Amino acid sequence: ISREIDTVRYEKAVDAYFGQYPLSRLRQALDAKQLGDYLATVVPEVGEVTGISLGGIGETNITLTMRKPVAGWTIDGKQYFVDANGVAFEKNYYATPAVQIVDNSGVGFVQGTAVASNRFLGFVGRIVALAKDRGYTVTQAIIPVGTTRQLEVQLQEVNTHVRFSIDRPAGEQVEDMSRALQYLAKVGRAPGYVDVRVSGKAFYK
Repeated sequence: ISREIDTVRYEKAVDAYFGQYPLSRLRQALDAKQLGDYLATVVPEVGEVTGISLGGIGETNITLTMRKPVAGWTIDGKQYFVDANGVAFEKNYYATPAVQIVDNSGVGFVQGTAVASNRFLGFVGRIVALAKDRGYTVTQAIIPVGTTRQLEVQLQEVNTHVRFSIDRPAGEQVEDMSRALQYLAKVGRAPGYVDVRVSGKAFYK
């Protein structure tokens, strides 16, 4: 956690839950999972309710765990974050993640629900890590218009974008990317993009 928690925001959200489910004010009737599911719809940055205990007279202490982002996620020009489960949220209390994912796919989403699969996030993570091993820093990952199975990344070291497919192993594609970029640098070319989605081949323009 790198920012001060807005406790009033969550007190109000819990009070609203009690207003909707008045019997839950009785501690023995308070369902942590149901409360967590409710909070996810009104304050999506809450990951789960991790503790419920007695406070003073007429008080209950509720412990919340906030979602930790693995990437920033830009949809329709608005900044969101996404956690390891692929769930999108807007309010982030942790350090801003280094990788930004720009979603141009046009697929709609609702905060607090999965905007990406674990497989997709895992693929992005592998591309970032493997590229770093080869001396490249991914600063932005773009989901092109009309697809959720392709990825275009921007690298800090070169002006060339690289296109990947989540249906092909990340390691093979990063290896092809590295070879293509080294070759292009050797012959003095700086294309707008390199496409490594096809095994053993790299297209550029």
